[in-house]
Amino acid sequence: MTDSTKSGKVRRSLSLSRKKAAVSAPITSLFSSGPPKLTCPLCQERNPRLKINEHIDTQCPNFHRRNGSVSVRDDDDDDEQSPTGRKIKETETSSDFKQQQTRDGTTVITGTDDNVIVTGIDDNVIVTGIDDKVCHKGNIQDFRDSDLQPAATNRIDLCCDQNHCETVKSDFNSSKLSKRKRSTGSAKNAKHESINKAVKTELLTTAEINPEELSTLESNPPWSCDLPVESNPPWSCDPAWVPYYLQNFRTVLETVLENEDDAALFNQEDLSYVHAFNKLSVSGQKLYVRLFQRKLKWLQLSKVSYEEINNDLVPTAQELIQAGFLHNESDLEDLEEALDLLLAPDLKALSKTFHLSSSGSHKQQLIDGLLRLSKQKCMFSLSSAQSNIGAVILRRVKQMAGSCVRLCRSPRSVFCRLLLLFSLTDPEEEEENAAGGQNQLYTILLVNSGRLAFPCYTVQRETKLFQDREDLIRYEGAMRALLDVTLAMQGGQWEKALELYCAARGVWQELQKSHNLSYQEKLPLFLRRFTTGWAYALILSRGVEILQRLRRYQEAVEELQSLLLQSVYCGQSRGRWWDRLALNLHQHLKNPQKAIYAIRDGLLDPQVHTGHKLSLHLRATRMKVSPTYKKYHRQLEQLPTIQFQDVKHVTIQGQLFPHEGGMGKSRFILPATEDSEENERATVICPVEDLCLSHYRQQGFDQGIHGEGSTFSTLFALLLWDIIFMDGIPDVFRNPYQPCPLDLHTDSFYENRMEAIECRVELLSNSSVETLKDMLEDVWNAQHGKVCSLIDWERFSSLHQAQTLVACMGGAFLSGVIARMAKNYRHCRGGLPDLVVWSTLNNSYKLVEVKGPNDRLSQKQQIWLDELQKLGADVEVCHVEATGAKRSRLE
Repeated sequence: MTDSTKSGKVRRSLSLSRKKAAVSAPITSLFSSGPPKLTCPLCQERNPRLKINEHIDTQCPNFHRRNGSVSVRDDDDDDEQSPTGRKIKETETSSDFKQQQTRDGTTVITGTDDNVIVTGIDDNVIVTGIDDKVCHKGNIQDFRDSDLQPAATNRIDLCCDQNHCETVKSDFNSSKLSKRKRSTGSAKNAKHESINKAVKTELLTTAEINPEELSTLESNPPWSCDLPVESNPPWSCDPAWVPYYLQNFRTVLETVLENEDDAALFNQEDLSYVHAFNKLSVSGQKLYVRLFQRKLKWLQLSKVSYEEINNDLVPTAQELIQAGFLHNESDLEDLEEALDLLLAPDLKALSKTFHLSSSGSHKQQLIDGLLRLSKQKCMFSLSSAQSNIGAVILRRVKQMAGSCVRLCRSPRSVFCRLLLLFSLTDPEEEEENAAGGQNQLYTILLVNSGRLAFPCYTVQRETKLFQDREDLIRYEGAMRALLDVTLAMQGGQWEKALELYCAARGVWQELQKSHNLSYQEKLPLFLRRFTTGWAYALILSRGVEILQRLRRYQEAVEELQSLLLQSVYCGQSRGRWWDRLALNLHQHLKNPQKAIYAIRDGLLDPQVHTGHKLSLHLRATRMKVSPTYKKYHRQLEQLPTIQFQDVKHVTIQGQLFPHEGGMGKSRFILPATEDSEENERATVICPVEDLCLSHYRQQGFDQGIHGEGSTFSTLFALLLWDIIFMDGIPDVFRNPYQPCPLDLHTDSFYENRMEAIECRVELLSNSSVETLKDMLEDVWNAQHGKVCSLIDWERFSSLHQAQTLVACMGGAFLSGVIARMAKNYRHCRGGLPDLVVWSTLNNSYKLVEVKGPNDRLSQKQQIWLDELQKLGADVEVCHVEATGAKRSRLE
């Protein structure tokens, strides 16, 4: 017995891997995440957002090409039964071989004609057979509990034929693997041998395979460096091969220019760029689209590499230069742009050449030092050309950088406007200008590959959105200015953001004087957000935040008053503007009289919704009870009031998980609930919502979801699907790639569908439980997986779970919630309770708003809790009181 056992001390385990189901969140979630990533729709691998094209085109093992068309494995095909009883699937063959290496070190070897695809990621292995072979994909740590997405889990098949395993030793030839073999040495081989044993053991224990069937894998592991790989990628056999990104780019151009209204927004010079692009060689088009999708800046041609285009890009780049699509280094005149081409070591060497101190290690510090030097003038120079030190530095930088290219602005601007027209329905916050239209092309890729499907609806365009070409150019400029201001704010560059905001405000004021923008007032509310005035109103609204951050409150108040004087643009923001105006006048400028006027006008504004009205009402209440504002008591008494009822509050305790700094979301330590002796001592680290779910599970609620507003929005869309996507409403659907109608977030949504919504609400109110289940089942089975911004298809584990919740809630309650959300979805989607728990035994349910330590209810949450309680729901607020480990032991 160990000492700890003898002393009677109980050792508790903090393991997060006892049972997957018991772990609410991995320990890694406590650390800051990296750059934004997207999941590859074909292989489910996470990749940086701006590198998803590169991954799919050169790394994705599930993306095959044949004669320029996209071909992927179809998960919907009928499965074939293997000799061991496990399902296997036939996969599409290809006539080529390819080796790929991902950013995280994954090596992918693909081959056909009785060959095998092998992927090794340290402790992960993928063995996929082609041409009636068998497939296996999984993690050797745990095959059965793999966290693969549904699209990938259908491909988890097992290699069980010895002959098929022997095909791993196919005749491959790869310089990369040979180089890797030379560099890794015996240590890597030892690691591979241990991994090979782990693979063999895991396959034997999880799949019950005969040991003899794995003899080949043991002697010849998939990652063996002796495996030569044929170096011919699919595109090397056909120079005219057209990749998916070029196909999608052509689709965008054709789709926009086929529409008469859109085509009229481009003059002959604009169209000449399109015609010139179509005349380029396939290689030239591929290189242009690749560069178009990158950030607009100078690039060293020696560092640009696209193997599917050409190993030597100089001739292709020269073609683009002659056609007027690219600039070369002779056009590089801006010193700052030139310096940005060089890496930090090169900049240090350049600084030493000009006898500058290179104490700064960061690239930007080195650039700033060289820029300061360039502004100095040589006192002893006899020639005016030599007096410009900046020209000398620029010439030296060009020599160091070599051949450089950058896209010409004029043709790029034309293609940007084409992409802008194609994707006007994309959210405004998307950084499309910086991504070069990547999201549009990525969406088309997903649709064409069958990995993304949009709802069925009729595109009906009747309203002319832009009056002429100049109107479109003004809108594009406004959106670019909005993006610049937003990025500066996100980067904490408040002085730069202020400068950009002031410049944009000047442009907008000049536009109002020189152009007649009255036509924008006549547009439907949901189309006004695609106008120049709307974009500049957003910039001015962000300008208020910039001024407040810089403590320039008087200027912020003046901007708010200017915004509130107009009622054409950004009407949904008026409540926030009134609230902020009252706060600035009350707290910062110490002007209670004007603050009271702002509260009064805000409460009487018909475009201000309940949440912001409650915020204004609470501010007036605080002023009323304060002795400081006693002389304003009569004015405060005359203000409109808002009444709401409080709900039940409960308090539970939880042991807080200490984390460095004490900042961020609280985590709690929760004992595992398994009955086994091993797991009696296990604990898991979970968020506060999971702690509350465990509490309500002990109270008899066997089902629970932490979904906040997504739970209700999903039920809302499932029960109103046909009305949301109904025909006969012009301009709400303007292209085939919309996840929702354009009027969803405006009051026009209810106005355009009032009769249909009222009929559906009445039907739901009088429906039986079986009718509600049937309605849910019909839509679920017909539309499951389609892209809809209202629905999270993963919110419910199954249709049955959603049906049990609907059965508990009943038609009367659901009809009330849906009626309220339909009238004002934008302002009702937030503030809904965190948890929905219900019991399938007695058909009871409870809606719970969770509040951790030092957390309090917002105005929207208070309003929703009151509304839900009035509709008959059992509602309560669960407060979690944090306790330490010492107190927990004493209890």
